[in-house]
Amino acid sequence: MSSSQNSITPEKALERLQRLCAQREKCTYDLIQKLTQWGVAQNDINKIITSLKHDGFVDDQRFARLYVREKSKFNKWGPIKIRTMLSAKKISKEIIDAALSELSDEKTSENLFDLLKKKKVQIKAKNSYDLRNKLIRFGVSRGFPLDDVFEAVNRLINSWD
Repeated sequence: MSSSQNSITPEKALERLQRLCAQREKCTYDLIQKLTQWGVAQNDINKIITSLKHDGFVDDQRFARLYVREKSKFNKWGPIKIRTMLSAKKISKEIIDAALSELSDEKTSENLFDLLKKKKVQIKAKNSYDLRNKLIRFGVSRGFPLDDVFEAVNRLINSWD
């Protein structure tokens, strides 16, 4: 059996991933992608992931909690976008729900309102109807629930009228 020139030994892969996980939080899916990219055999991938989990280098719950906090605080993403991105990383629904439950509704609403307030200054709108629609689209695109976006846009526009 010949191995491709791109593949690395399982020991070397484990060592690289330990270093990577020590520098930055990663999820299981990211590591599996990296191992596949490196040409590591599937049975070795399973052993490496098990070893990393056992030694505490990777923990999807910890990853999800940090991801939610980071994306909410710094990227100003809403819960819908965060859930979608975590789902794309193959994080279980239970872990996502637990991580999102740590977000306070008050802080999420505050983030949305601040985000829309900043965006309002940048928008060139023909009239208030056009402005309202652009703000709603923007809020929804950032992953906030439609009802929350409507409420925040109405509050923002009414405070400026």
